[in-house]
Amino acid sequence: TRSTDTERSRQRKLNRYPVAIKYNVAPFFAGHYPFSVEYRVSPYVTVEGGLGLTTNNSLDAFINEAIVWDNNAFYTAESKVRPGASQTANVKIFPGGDSYDDGFYIGFFIQNRRYSKLFTGMDQNFLSFKQNFDQGLMIGTQLRSSDRVMVDLSMGLSNRYINFPLVLQDYTIDPVTGQERYFARLDETQSGRSQNIGFFVGVKLGYLLDRGR
Repeated sequence: TRSTDTERSRQRKLNRYPVAIKYNVAPFFAGHYPFSVEYRVSPYVTVEGGLGLTTNNSLDAFINEAIVWDNNAFYTAESKVRPGASQTANVKIFPGGDSYDDGFYIGFFIQNRRYSKLFTGMDQNFLSFKQNFDQGLMIGTQLRSSDRVMVDLSMGLSNRYINFPLVLQDYTIDPVTGQERYFARLDETQSGRSQNIGFFVGVKLGYLLDRGR
C-alpha cells in the first residue's frame, strides 16, 4: 500500500543518516563553545560525546557578583582569560522509537568544564582555574527540518561539583610612588570545593552525515 511504501521510505532515510555533527549555541554567555557527535544506535537509543572550548564565563561572573557575594576574586582580580576545555557525554532514550524523527527523549548526561585565567601576582603571574562537573537527567526533543538538518532542544537538572583554588585580591604600597599596588594570590588554607544543583538548557544545531553506502 501507499502508506507502507511511505513508511519504508522514511525509515530508509533515517537509517541513511545515523551520525549527526552538532553545535550547542545555548551556553554562549557562559563562555562555552561545545561541539559533539551523536550516533543513532536504534530508533530508541542514541549516544553522544563531545569536546569544547571555554573562555570567560560571563554568566557565572554576574551571578557571583550580583547574588553569591563570596570572597573568591576569580572574576574580579586583574587577570587574562586563557582557553580551557570541556568534555561531555550523554545517552538518550526515545520511548516512541522516533530518534532523529521529531522524537521526544529522556536522557542521562555528564559534563566537565574547566575555565582558566592568568593572574597578576605580587612576584610573578600564575594560572588558576574553576571547574564544574555535572551529572544529571534531561528531557528534550529532536526536530528534523530536512534530510540533513536537525535541531535538538533540551533542558535538565544536574548534581554539580565545583572545584577551584581560592583566589584573593590583596595590595601593597609602592615604596617609590606611595600608591597602592593590587595583586592576586592563592589562599591555600581554604578549599574551593562545593556541591549544588545545576540547571541547563540546550539548543543544538545538527548536520547529519550519510552512512556512505
